Amino acid sequence: MRNDEVVGQLAQVYDPELDEPLTELGFIGGVIVDGGVVTVRFRLPTFWCAANFAFMMAADIRERVSELPWVERVQVELQDHFFDAEINEGINDGKTFARTFPALATDDLDGLRETFRVKAFLARQERLLRWLLVQGWANEAILDVRVGDLPALAQDGEGDVMVRRYLAILRERGLAGDPSSPAFVNPDGTRIVAAAFRAHLACASRTRLSVEFNAMFCRGLLETRYGTGNAEKAAYTDPSSVPGHVCRRTPE
Repeated sequence: MRNDEVVGQLAQVYDPELDEPLTELGFIGGVIVDGGVVTVRFRLPTFWCAANFAFMMAADIRERVSELPWVERVQVELQDHFFDAEINEGINDGKTFARTFPALATDDLDGLRETFRVKAFLARQERLLRWLLVQGWANEAILDVRVGDLPALAQDGEGDVMVRRYLAILRERGLAGDPSSPAFVNPDGTRIVAAAFRAHLACASRTRLSVEFNAMFCRGLLETRYGTGNAEKAAYTDPSSVPGHVCRRTPE
């Protein structure tokens, strides 16, 4: 039961660039629960994945799993990465990115995280907008939708998923508090004017395509590196069941 609870928390940890859960991307390499101590192993598509991205994911893993009331300590273990020792030490000691890399980092990661959350906002919004257009909605009708109307838009499984994901990021940005407020807005909460709707949609489409391409590319790299697939689910209970060290780092 506790293992399932940990996996549930990890499903809320998203790759900052790809806006997909680490559990769905195959980045979680193992979970070990020992009383109140939880060890989470994770791996990335390449040895050279950006250290700041890896640090954000490691920090989010630690934060989400720590939310479980019975968890006393979370040990995060990034594996097969060129900065794995530094990131693991920094995260498990509660350090910031700048304190972990004092000679390399110029600041912490709040600005970078916001950049990626804006991209995620636009990508989620674009998917829902496109779906409504396919359903025959006119531009003006779409822009008249209110936050409180969104749950009623989900007519089928696909629409339900898109609505829930978009509502979640509206809440994350503090834009869902008033049910009467416009549902489709810019990332800063300002309204999308009708004259700019098509240009906004085109920009959001480019963002969504970039995010989806990167996600597909990373999945392919991870598959090549670790041979992931059906064995992935087994990793949550038995880390040794996944060939997690097929591709070792090159010799020093």
